[in-house]
Amino acid sequence: MRQKLQAAGAVVCATFALALLPGSASAAGNDVSIQACGYYETQTDAYYNHCVNNPPPHVGARLQVDYDWTPFDGYACVRPGETHLGSTSDIDNAWYIGTCYYG
Repeated sequence: MRQKLQAAGAVVCATFALALLPGSASAAGNDVSIQACGYYETQTDAYYNHCVNNPPPHVGARLQVDYDWTPFDGYACVRPGETHLGSTSDIDNAWYIGTCYYG
């Protein structure tokens, strides 16, 4: 009986170890089109990804944009999806402050 429990424990441990390996990720985990929502940066560029399901027509996200070179923030209206905001040497951050309308 004790040997059966030890064998079952070893199988459970091996199963969890295999599940944690990077190569065993699910298909959704390998989808490179999935991006973070909100502000993010690459090495050189700043982006905002406005994630919304079934957005109303012509309604976007109003952002407050923190610029490096000025004490004043700027504002932008972005459509749903990914928007290039500019260079990371110019922009520190951006965040959602409400909705806006675009034509």
